[in-house]
Amino acid sequence: MNTKQLLIFKHFVEAQNENAVAEKLGITQPTVTFHLKNLSKECGLPLYFKKGKHFNLTEAGELLYRNANKMLNLIEETTDMMEDFKQSKRGTLRIGASHAPIYSILPSTFKNYMHEHPNININLTVDTAPLIIEKVKNRKIDIAVIAEKGFNEGELQVKRLHENPLVLAMDKRHPLAQKDHLTLEDISSYRFIIHNSGATRDSIDEWRNKNFINLAVHMETNSISSILTTIKDSNYLSLVSENAISHHSSIISKSLPNAPTTSYISLIYRNDRHLTSIIQDFITLIYNTK
Repeated sequence: MNTKQLLIFKHFVEAQNENAVAEKLGITQPTVTFHLKNLSKECGLPLYFKKGKHFNLTEAGELLYRNANKMLNLIEETTDMMEDFKQSKRGTLRIGASHAPIYSILPSTFKNYMHEHPNININLTVDTAPLIIEKVKNRKIDIAVIAEKGFNEGELQVKRLHENPLVLAMDKRHPLAQKDHLTLEDISSYRFIIHNSGATRDSIDEWRNKNFINLAVHMETNSISSILTTIKDSNYLSLVSENAISHHSSIISKSLPNAPTTSYISLIYRNDRHLTSIIQDFITLIYNTK
C-alpha cells in the first residue's frame, strides 16, 4: 500500500462516496475505484461492504482507517517540519484548547502572537479537555492549553501554568453576592446551570459527592458562554473554573466550602513532538501572559 491509496481510503470512509473523493482530490472517479480495489487486493481481505446507500467498515477496515489517519498526520507533520527548517517559519500553528483558557489567558496570547507573527495562521480547536488530549496524541494538533487535574499519559508532556479552582459563580446582584462565607445550605437553596462534560464537570461531581449535596440543576450545557449569559441578571448559580469568569465584570465568584481538588491550566504536547521556533515562541508568550 502507498500514501495515495491511504489518502483515498481515508476520504472514502469519511465521504461515503467515490465521486466526492474524486472531486476533493482532483482525480477521476475510476481512479478512486481503481485504488480502493487495489488496496483491498493488497490487504487480502475486504475492508468495507455496502449497506443501503452507505459503506460499513469491516474490523480490518476500521484498523486500517485509524492507522491511515495516524500515518497521514505524521507525514503532514514531518513535511511541515522540513519546511520549518528551510524557511524558519510556518504557515499554520494548530492549537487546541479546553473552554477555561479560552476565557482567560489565550485571547491575550493570541493577540500578541499574531502581532509578532503576522504571516502565521492559527488553527484553533476548542473542545473538552479529554477530546483535546486525544487530538494531541493523534497529532491532529501541535500543542494545547487545557484545564486538568491530573491524568496519566506517558507520551505527553504536561507543563502546569497556574491553578484553576472550581468556584461558585453568580450575578453581582445575586442575594448571596454580599455574603463573605457561604454554607452548603446557602448554596443548595438556589437552582443551577452547570457543565455537562469535561474537566469542570469532573470537579463538580467530585465536590457534590464529597459533600453529599444534591443540587437543583435546571440546565446542563457544554457552553460556558451559555452558562454565564443565563446566570447574568438572574438568581441562578453555577459552578465554573475561576479562569472562565476572569473577564466578566457582571459575574462574580465565591469560594466553595470544602472545595474539590484544585485543577490547573496546563500546556500539553507530545514527548516526541519537535518544538519548532514558532511553537517555542507561542510557549514563551503564554508563560509571559500568566
